[in-house]
Amino acid sequence: MTASHYAAPRAARIAFAALAVIVLWQILTVRYTYGGNASGLFCIAPRMPVPEAIRNERLYLFEGTNGYDGQIFHLIAHDPWMRRGFDQAIFGPGFRYQRILVPSLAWALALGRDEWVHTAYFAVVDLFLFSGVYWVARFALRVHMPPVWGLLFLFNPGTIASFERMTVDGPALALAAGFVFYASSGEHRKAIILLAFAALTREASLLLISAYCLVLLYRGRYVLCSWAAASALPYLVWRTYVMRRGASIQVSDFMSWVPLSGWADRLLRPESYPLPAFQNAIAIGADYVAMAAMTLALAVAMRLAWKKAWDVLPAAIYAFALLMVFMNSRQIWEDVWGFGRIFAALILFTAMVELPKRPWLSVLPTALLALRLSIYFARPALAVLRGLF
Repeated sequence: MTASHYAAPRAARIAFAALAVIVLWQILTVRYTYGGNASGLFCIAPRMPVPEAIRNERLYLFEGTNGYDGQIFHLIAHDPWMRRGFDQAIFGPGFRYQRILVPSLAWALALGRDEWVHTAYFAVVDLFLFSGVYWVARFALRVHMPPVWGLLFLFNPGTIASFERMTVDGPALALAAGFVFYASSGEHRKAIILLAFAALTREASLLLISAYCLVLLYRGRYVLCSWAAASALPYLVWRTYVMRRGASIQVSDFMSWVPLSGWADRLLRPESYPLPAFQNAIAIGADYVAMAAMTLALAVAMRLAWKKAWDVLPAAIYAFALLMVFMNSRQIWEDVWGFGRIFAALILFTAMVELPKRPWLSVLPTALLALRLSIYFARPALAVLRGLF
């Protein structure tokens, strides 16, 4: 048997190990932090409206917070086709309903039964995260590195946000990783299918479609480019459906023509936290560590551009690097959960491109961001330890 026959089982073992860690963390944090109430994973705010159809759900509420994105996808999973009025409970429903793949898969797996939606949603997210680790491990093996490097995906901010707060960033990142693996391996049909799914998971994945089309045009693969462009059609059809249901898709002004204005503003005006002075200083210092990670990733992209690297992976890096360069919203840059998720693909792709020659640079941005995010895990980790011992 060839080496490729052994690659899949080796990558799968790493992915199963990562999945075991994710599920174990979720079980323990639900048991000892949320009192056994799994809905705590959705991070629901007290002011989040609860439609009448699910008033009987025993939802865990995060007092004194605005909640997080998972609370919105929880509602969408109960009403993915916008027929039960759940969209009326969501601010800016058109924007959120664009990201339909994960909630709709959860609804389908639950057979449309409200009482099964939570479990189905967790299963869908975790299976996507398993796939992401698997595809990155396969990529590592293809560039003659051990499959354990698939764990770069596990510690990516987009992945952490998904298994900790049930966002769709991890699934979108997994599909992006799968696309890069198959496209760079010449398996274009699989790559295009994953692109279509990625666009339905998070609209930023349209950048991948654009980058892929440019690469194919440069190579003179015009028919294949047409198929790649067509991968955006399911998203466009769904977007049209959402708008016809009366949910306009409005996006705040997140962009600026001034390059790196958001990045520079975040460096020059650090966020202050309602904490004692010493703890506030630690948090601010950790923020600079996270910003250093983003700067490293951007530097990798700039070096690739200087060397005129041009292939599927470099093109994907350029696309998300440009997003970072012109993304100026303070709302995104003020919190590592924000910019860590938005630019998760840039962190992962730069790690993958550096993996064969500079493994240390491959792991450094991911490690720095994970270090910053670890602060948020201190309290639940302590609760788990107290519960166990």
